[in-house]
Amino acid sequence: MTVQWHEDHNREIERTFTAVRAALPAANIAAFDAELEAITHADVVDLAALDSFLSGWWRIATRARNRDDWQLMHREADQIQSGRRPEGPTLAEVLARRGVQL
Repeated sequence: MTVQWHEDHNREIERTFTAVRAALPAANIAAFDAELEAITHADVVDLAALDSFLSGWWRIATRARNRDDWQLMHREADQIQSGRRPEGPTLAEVLARRGVQL
């Protein structure tokens, strides 16, 4: 398996509302807009909530840059939510491969 790097992967996404929104997958933009509108159209804007909002969406945008990993994460999340756990090694197997005995 080889990794293909694209110019996007090496460039940091700015922590600005515009940059984060532009970096999001199309399926997430409506949720981003709705949440931002709810925060900014309150009688009093909660700056801590606004900062938390931007940080959370920045993490999503950063992780979503690799579309294959993003899609895999969603498939696995769907499997977990439906009660079907993805196949994988146990913690004991992973630790044994690293030379750790329980």
